[in-house]
Amino acid sequence: MKKMKSADFPLPSKSSLIHAAIGGGICFFAVTILLDVAYGGLIRSLISLNVIGVMVFTEQFTLARNIFLFGVVYLSSGYCGGLYTGYQVEEEDLKIVLAVCGVVGFVAFLVLYYFLGYLELSSLDVLGQVIFPLVGCVAGSYLGGYTLNWPSPEEGPVESEELRLELGE
Repeated sequence: MKKMKSADFPLPSKSSLIHAAIGGGICFFAVTILLDVAYGGLIRSLISLNVIGVMVFTEQFTLARNIFLFGVVYLSSGYCGGLYTGYQVEEEDLKIVLAVCGVVGFVAFLVLYYFLGYLELSSLDVLGQVIFPLVGCVAGSYLGGYTLNWPSPEEGPVESEELRLELGE
């Protein structure tokens, strides 16, 4: 097997990592704001549709709520952090830096929720409290970062063919 050297895998610059940390902070603040709005909106929509009784089916409702929060909260907040990071960082460092951005936002969110008492390690819902937020923040960060830095193909001369329609009698 071939050993990897640091020259084979370039590390991002300090400024790129600082921008990733700022993007992670944006992701963290967006998660904390959107999470409260999404929980309230979900309960309000269930009440207004007169289907609040679906909360009785706790296992299915918990999974549906986690999927809803994944799309509305975690992907959106990662996207916001990734937009900032993708705008500030060079294209060469983007693959690593966007992952750092999403992980910083997720870890800050996890630490805050642990100290507030919302996260108990004895009864941890791994899927809803760890997997979905982590994947959502990182995936959203990549989506936001590559929105601004989408690699475009080199533009060259456009070749066109002439099409003719011959009608036979």
